This record gives sequence, C-alpha cells and structure tokens, in this order.
Amino acid sequence: MPTVVAMIADPADRRLTTDQVGRLATVCFCDTVEALVEIVAGGGVDAVVADLHDVSGTSILPTFRLLHRQVPHLPLVLFCLPTPEAIRELPLSGAMVRGFSLVFRNYEHLGLALAPALRPLRVPSAAETLARHLVPLVPGPFRPFVLVCAIKASPRLKVGTAAAWSGASRRTLERSLRSARLPSAASVLGSCTALHAVWWLDVQGWSTKHVVTAMQFSHASALIRLLQGHFGCSLRSVRHESGFNELLGRFELTMLGDAVSGRRLQSR
Repeated sequence: MPTVVAMIADPADRRLTTDQVGRLATVCFCDTVEALVEIVAGGGVDAVVADLHDVSGTSILPTFRLLHRQVPHLPLVLFCLPTPEAIRELPLSGAMVRGFSLVFRNYEHLGLALAPALRPLRVPSAAETLARHLVPLVPGPFRPFVLVCAIKASPRLKVGTAAAWSGASRRTLERSLRSARLPSAASVLGSCTALHAVWWLDVQGWSTKHVVTAMQFSHASALIRLLQGHFGCSLRSVRHESGFNELLGRFELTMLGDAVSGRRLQSR
C-alpha cells in the first residue's frame, strides 16, 4: 500500500485525513516542516499532504518548493480550509509550486483528490498553467479571486463561493471588476472552466465523454454551451483549429483589458 506523510497537527483534522485516505494509503503524521523533510528524505513516501502551517505556525509553502526541487515527481497536496487568509498566502505567480495540488478541507474529499496522484501515471491538470499565466495580469486586489478560478474552476463551483473564498462578496467583487474594466466574475470563472475542459480535450487528448464525467458537467451539451459562450468555439474547432494555447492567449488579452488598449494608443 502507498505511504502518505501528512503534516496535520489538529487531532480532528487528522481523523478526517485518515477517514478520507485510509483505504488508499498508509498515513504517517507529523507536526512540523522539519519532521516532514526528514521523513521524505528517508524515502518510501508516495505523496505529501500538509496543512498551510505546522504546529509552530511555519508556512508549508517554502518546504513544498524545497521538496519539489529534491523530489520533482513527488505529489504535494495542500489540505487547508478555504479562507480568504489562506488564499492570500498561496503563491500567486511564478512561485506556484509544480506538482502542487490544493484541496479545500470540509469542502472537497481528500481521498478523491489524492487517488490520481497515487497512480503510476499522474496526469497534470491546467491549474498550474492557468495560475502562472493569468494571476500576474490583474491588479493585486483581484489576484486571490483569479487564483481560485485558475485552480478550482469547474461546473460545480459557484461565483459566490469563489468570491467568498477570495475574501469578497460577489456584489463587491463585480462592482470592483467593472470599475477596473475587467471581465465579470462569472466570465472569469466560466472562461477558466472552459480552459480546464480544453486542456483535457486538446493537451491530454481526452474524449468528450471523459471530460464530461471527470469535470461533472450535467451533459455534453453543457460543455458545448460553455465553449461557445466564452470562446465562440466548438468541440471540433478545439481539437482541429483553436486549441488550449490559442484560447489561453485570447483570454490573457481579455484580462489585460484597458492596459492593452492604452499601450496600443501610445504606440500610434
């Protein structure tokens, strides 16, 4: 059975971790980042799960970056509460850890998220690519929301939930986005959901049925409407004409908004 080392200090959170992962792997708990590094260095670890801070309050994020440099293929899972404070502390641009996954405690099932990482062939999602490309494009106050959308966009995630996780009400967020002449919150979340789907279709070569099932669309027609509504494309054009990189580039220009228009005017 695979071995998962979990840096989880709270007893209740440890019980939850064991309940959700116990059938998949043997869970070895520790309290500090130092102990975590020591256990991983000893070998035989198939995945790492950690809360945002250890028992002393030290952030796990620098340790995740260290572990990725030392063991590039080791899955790293951040298992934390979806609070605005946690979102603000996450890496927001190029500091995004490769191999890093985010699972929101009490909202998502750790075992379901961890199962693919424990398989021999781990298929990465679009989360890291979207976060690295999109988050730096927007002003600081909008970065937590864009990060949430980049990492967690799906047909199941509601705009109000994503806004709350990033520390704002939907109404306040929408008003601020309009003032900044950026796309609406619904447009950002919907476009990120579409880009996640296109990643699976184009980059990973999944079938439409596989994408619909994995992302939990209600029906293939819901996926088709999403692609048409946000990018004006079809399943066929995604596979044979406008793939992931082209659609991401188009959305990047949309997120730049007035910044692009201003530069164009200055160049005339």
